[in-house]
Amino acid sequence: MSKVTIDRQQVEKDFREMIVALSDAKGPSGFETEVVELIKGYLNGIDAQIEEDFIHNLTVHMKGTKNSKKLLVSAHTDEIGLIIRKIDDRGFLWFETLGGIAPQQFFGKHVVILTDKGHVDGIVQSIHPGRPDRCTTMPAGAGEFYIEIGAESKEEAYRLGVEEGNAVSIDYPVISLGEHRIGGKALDDRALVFLLIELIRYLDKTDVTEYPDFYGLFSSQEEVGARGAIIAANRILPDEAIALDMSLACDIPKVSDSTYINELGKGASIKIMDKLSTGIVGVISDADIVRKMKNICRDRGLDYQIEAYAAGATDASLIQTQAGGVRCGGIQIPMRYVHSYEVCDVRDVVDCFELLYNYVVS
Repeated sequence: MSKVTIDRQQVEKDFREMIVALSDAKGPSGFETEVVELIKGYLNGIDAQIEEDFIHNLTVHMKGTKNSKKLLVSAHTDEIGLIIRKIDDRGFLWFETLGGIAPQQFFGKHVVILTDKGHVDGIVQSIHPGRPDRCTTMPAGAGEFYIEIGAESKEEAYRLGVEEGNAVSIDYPVISLGEHRIGGKALDDRALVFLLIELIRYLDKTDVTEYPDFYGLFSSQEEVGARGAIIAANRILPDEAIALDMSLACDIPKVSDSTYINELGKGASIKIMDKLSTGIVGVISDADIVRKMKNICRDRGLDYQIEAYAAGATDASLIQTQAGGVRCGGIQIPMRYVHSYEVCDVRDVVDCFELLYNYVVS
């Protein structure tokens, strides 16, 4: 074995097949077990050490011998969701958010409540439902919405298995859009989870002399502060880390091209910078990592874009400050409508994979 030639058509086929189950799996922050079990199934038979920790990080260790460097590549398993805070006497569910989601995403959404008895369907409704009371201004937050599950009392809700503290997944089925695009739930970060699964499968067919000491991290609770990645980085002590995440594709109506972050169909996004609005958490990617990624794209004729964005953060933003300091970078799939019905371009997915694999083995 040596390096494996990438079959771009097969990677696209794998993505189209796997993203349906990966997107459909329910995994709000802190409740990622369903996603983790699905990933374990995809990795069955891989020659690697696979471990799950208490916070439901799933780590895949493949002992490469190319050099002494420990390389960590992360993709987070969690999704933006909700959590039930109260069930009232009439059986309506009131909730808080898990991660960053805007009020306009709540209207009339189908949701799935994760209970000990299984999944329970619900519909998010506004306290101003249209008739008899119209909503004339944008709601200020989650407190102006509730979930209808058909229960007529708190007791009936309990009999259905619904309890305070249950997590809620906002449901968007995967759909094909045109020739090249996919819409679905939690493509942030399940499309990147696909990239990491596919990378591990390719490394399993690659000679260990072609890659460093490799750790694939399917991290938990990224959407609420990269908590899983922090724990994993301090356990693994990597020399270098690459976070796989989404980048905003802003090429939509009424948005000036001067404010674009990235665009669909224009290739992989290479992270230069990000930060949260507080300015405290963020990453400026290691210059050598960025240079290496650019050179791979140029050598292989891959389209690429640059992300220099002053809002949002990824696992890399927290990993870099752990374990005595870690050189970090990022590869992103551009996506429209972040934390809503997300849309990505399959051609960008394949470009990201080709960049990622060649980065690890070069």
